[in-house]
Amino acid sequence: MRVTVSKTISFIPEFCGNKNLPATDQIVVKLRNPTIAIRERCRDQSETTARADPQGRIDHIDIQLKTDENTILREMVESISGCEYDDGNTTTAVTNAKSLNDAPIEFAPLRAEIVRKCKEILDKSEVNEKNSE
Repeated sequence: MRVTVSKTISFIPEFCGNKNLPATDQIVVKLRNPTIAIRERCRDQSETTARADPQGRIDHIDIQLKTDENTILREMVESISGCEYDDGNTTTAVTNAKSLNDAPIEFAPLRAEIVRKCKEILDKSEVNEKNSE
């Protein structure tokens, strides 16, 4: 059996009405189609906190899953095109995960949208049987 997959997935975010802009003005994010190794590195990590009583006996344990969004962006974002900002003196392009993290706080909704899309892709585990031979 042969499964046909692409190496990248193009994504057009909704950030600031981006989807309504002409195609030449849109922000386009190219995401890596995750490998098994990328998926493992991006997996939620458990964080455990134990609470003890005054005698030192464990009263209860809290376990939470923690998502490392920086790892997800670093592993999944191939490139970002059509995105820049002007601080009054210079125009700075946002072209990758690092420049997105270095962008002003106004780009936080874009970052969150990209992370959501990456998590959606990482959580998908089924092979599209129409693409297999």
